[in-house]
Amino acid sequence: MAGPALLLLAVFLLSACDPGGSALRIMITDNRQIEPEILQGAIEERSSVRFELAEVPENMGPLQALTENRADLALVENNVPFRPGIRAVLPTFESVLHLAVRKTYFEDNPHRTLENANFYVANRSSAGQTFVELVMQRDGFEPGQYRVTPVFEENDTDFIIYFGPINPGNTAWLREGFAMVSLGASLNPRRKFYEEGIGYNAPGMRPKVIPALTYDLPGNEESLLSVAVDTLLVTRKQVPESTIYELTRTFLVQKPRLTSMAPHLFAGINESFDPLDLNFPLHRGARAYLERDDPGFIERYAETINMLVYVSFLLISAFLAFARWRDHRKKDRVDVFYRRVFEVRDGMGDASAGKKLEMLDDIEREAFESLIREKLSANESFRIFTDLLARTRQEIRERQP
Repeated sequence: MAGPALLLLAVFLLSACDPGGSALRIMITDNRQIEPEILQGAIEERSSVRFELAEVPENMGPLQALTENRADLALVENNVPFRPGIRAVLPTFESVLHLAVRKTYFEDNPHRTLENANFYVANRSSAGQTFVELVMQRDGFEPGQYRVTPVFEENDTDFIIYFGPINPGNTAWLREGFAMVSLGASLNPRRKFYEEGIGYNAPGMRPKVIPALTYDLPGNEESLLSVAVDTLLVTRKQVPESTIYELTRTFLVQKPRLTSMAPHLFAGINESFDPLDLNFPLHRGARAYLERDDPGFIERYAETINMLVYVSFLLISAFLAFARWRDHRKKDRVDVFYRRVFEVRDGMGDASAGKKLEMLDDIEREAFESLIREKLSANESFRIFTDLLARTRQEIRERQP
């Protein structure tokens, strides 16, 4: 994975011309895929992102380096289980298993057993570690019956496990005295498992064939059955959103130029991948860039908002109509009291003034009780009623002998 990581480093070092930009520590592992000098002049657009090499112990894996805040960016395979605090930026390339065996291994091992085998997993690859554990478990071996090391041991390593893009231009991972081998070899009793069933036992892995003569290496005279897994550029959750947004933008905008120079690394990059297929959630900066053209909240819910506004308008109109109807009913009620006052004043000629005043008191009491029970409103109509009541009382008193 070091080569792809180094390539990413060079891409953004060349584009990071602003000394005031954000600095990201990127983890570089062992095997190079391309020299940084090849990318000189490839980046025309400037970026505010700057890079530093992360100082990571030789025995520390990418995820551990991120979780312990020793690095800000790393490359990991998409078969790694979710880990809190880790966020994906983009799928970068397809990592293919390159399996090589020491040429004398089976000559020295006539029973062709894997007991006490020593596996060198290049680049501290989690997919390589998973693959070895799966193979040995299915062959019935316990962890103490074989070895897995992150360092090539000249006289002790039996198998090389290298996950990386298919790139005939780089064979630095293979050592002298080793030959590539196929998982579909006729002597492998479990070859059908790698052809059809590995994805059920190692989610994220899938069968892959390295075509014959892709590499000018021993063992690749024929096509080689292998397995593959997507490789992700990942970061820490705490890295600022604006920094990852700029990183994602630069990576995708410059893809055509980068693909022309390193198709094995960049041809598969696109914006249409499904985030649900990733074992890590997208960083909020990457998500913001990928969703930059998506409709906003108002656009997405315009029809619903229109319906809510329409329904609200209907409800408000209905409420106002009800309020007008209720006020009109109360107005009709106060009109009744007007009429009764006029009847007392004008229609009871033989009644005494005291009787009329007593009847007006009863009307007043009834009106105020209706007001208390909210059958009348204390509005302009009620004020007119009280004024009429007061004038009528005064007129009756003035007329009495």
